[in-house]
Amino acid sequence: MQLTEERQRPAERDDGFTLIEMVITVAILGIVSVALCGVMFSYLTSTTETSARLNESTDEQFISTYWQNDVSSLGRRYFSSSTNTFGVDQSVFVGAAGPGGCGGSVGSVVVAFGWNDFETDPTAPDPWSTTAQGVAYVTVPNGSRFNLQRVRCRGAVVGAPLTVAHNLTGTPSISCDTTCTAATPPNRVSMTFTVKDAKAAGSPGYTTTVSADRRQG
Repeated sequence: MQLTEERQRPAERDDGFTLIEMVITVAILGIVSVALCGVMFSYLTSTTETSARLNESTDEQFISTYWQNDVSSLGRRYFSSSTNTFGVDQSVFVGAAGPGGCGGSVGSVVVAFGWNDFETDPTAPDPWSTTAQGVAYVTVPNGSRFNLQRVRCRGAVVGAPLTVAHNLTGTPSISCDTTCTAATPPNRVSMTFTVKDAKAAGSPGYTTTVSADRRQG
């Protein structure tokens, strides 16, 4: 009777993994992990490059608004009472401060524009008197890069600098459709600069040109 009960009792099972199964599982996990790491690395790299390009191109959009307004305003004129005619003076200053030294005290002047406002009060002692107006774009060192700042000048009053571009790799270049610094102002002025995100060592940088036309005839 005892022998019969032992035969009827279910045999104990050996649950678990064999050594071969463990080796195969570890090998498969290794292959999957390598693939996942590659995907994650590619994603992070792409995200960093995209973020750097967005940061670099944002400055172009920001500076374009100011550049258009400033170039369209340039044009220094004067009235000659002896001939009753208007004349023109140099209005674009490349690598030099504008009239009254506009921008020179802030940083290295890249370009300065000048124009003037005539007296609008007909009862003024001299109805042809003018007030000098100007704006200068200057570079200011920022670590291994430069910031581009815009300085607005009204007469002898110099406004607070406004940073319009960050992380420039060097001094921007200025070009005009005619001689920039001639007495007769050019009709079109362009500035080319390169921005490179300081946080993205692998970024090739972003080179762009902003251009605008003079409004005065």
